[in-house]
Amino acid sequence: MGAMKQINDEKRLNSYLEQYRIRSLFDTKGLVFRLYQYDKGEILNHVHDAADYLRFVVDGTVQIYSVRRDGSYYPIGLTEGLTLLGDMEFCGETSLPLVVEVVKKVICVELPLHEYRVALQGDTTFLKHLSRFIAHKLAMFVQSEAPFSGIEEKLLHYMKYDCPKGQFKGVEAVATHLRCSRRQLQRLLRSLTEQGKVEKIGKGSYRLAEG
Repeated sequence: MGAMKQINDEKRLNSYLEQYRIRSLFDTKGLVFRLYQYDKGEILNHVHDAADYLRFVVDGTVQIYSVRRDGSYYPIGLTEGLTLLGDMEFCGETSLPLVVEVVKKVICVELPLHEYRVALQGDTTFLKHLSRFIAHKLAMFVQSEAPFSGIEEKLLHYMKYDCPKGQFKGVEAVATHLRCSRRQLQRLLRSLTEQGKVEKIGKGSYRLAEG
C-alpha cells in the first residue's frame, strides 16, 4: 500500500481546476490550491486535520462509513465525481463519527484553510455551494438509514449504491454487512440470478444486471 503524496505538477493541477470549475465556487481571490494523491485503503480524514483542509475529490472513489458506538463501521455510500470533503468540519462539526476510505486511487485538489478561513466564512458564493455539498451528504445519510422491506431490497440497495460498478466479491463479507447468514444470502443470490436481476461473474462475485 502506498501513502499520500503531493503532486507538484502545476499544469495538471490547473487542468483539474478548470475541468471542475473549482475557482468559480469561490468569490475569494488568490486561493492557492495543492494537488495530492491517495492510494487504496488510505483513510482520508486521518491524514492532516480534516478541519484544516477542504478537499475536492476530482478522480477516484471514496467510501464514507459511519462509525457505530461499538467501533464497527456502517457504509453510507460511495462517492464518485467531484466530491467535497471537510465541508461539515468547516461548519464546526469536528468530531464526526465518520471514516472516509479510498476505494480506488484518489486525486484531490486541496485548499489549506489556515490563512483563508475568515475570508471564506464571508464568501457568499462558497457558502452557497457548501450548503449544496452538505445537502448531498445528508441525502446519503438518510438513504443509508432508510427502512427496507426485506433482505432482497437491502441487498439490491447495497449493490446499487455501495458497490463500485454495482458489483462485489466475497459473499461472507456481504452477509455480515446485511446481518444475514451466508446460506441465506447464497439462496437469495441464486434466486436473483434466475430472475435476471443479478449476474454471477465469478466465484463469490456478483453484479447488478443491466437494464
